[in-house]
Amino acid sequence: KQPTWRLNCLATYNPVIGCLMTETILAVRGLRKSYHEVVAVDGLDFEVEPGQCFGLLGPNGAGKSTTLALLEGMELPTSGSLTYRGQALPTDYQDRVGIQVQATALQDYLTPFDNLKLFSSFYDNPISIDRLIEQFRLGEFLHRDARRLSGGQRQRLLLALALVHN
Repeated sequence: KQPTWRLNCLATYNPVIGCLMTETILAVRGLRKSYHEVVAVDGLDFEVEPGQCFGLLGPNGAGKSTTLALLEGMELPTSGSLTYRGQALPTDYQDRVGIQVQATALQDYLTPFDNLKLFSSFYDNPISIDRLIEQFRLGEFLHRDARRLSGGQRQRLLLALALVHN
């Protein structure tokens, strides 16, 4: 099966073809999840492109947590499809994606640096800790107890932890 391709004119402009084609990383089509008579997700459609940061917003009970469980591969949809790079989810899919949920517990008494080391140890080929520190501007509070981080500092650390795998 061929990957799903979509024209992306926000990429580098090519005057010969008019724009650049990029591969869709994640495609969701008609995603539905029901629990007996309760429909938690009803016909969701979207695509995530390379380099795109994607978020789910909605009121309580809208199906955001259920959608994340489906995207993580933790639950199976009742119907619809979820493809990664144009194919069915590979067996190592969970090692390839990074998802930051609403509330993630950090280990008490560990610093952001210690958390980065811990989460990096879970993967065979993690992104370098130095790169994550620089990319997410963690240096100013790198050795502070994680319980003492501001809300914004905590979110930056959690995002780095969600993306520590390579």
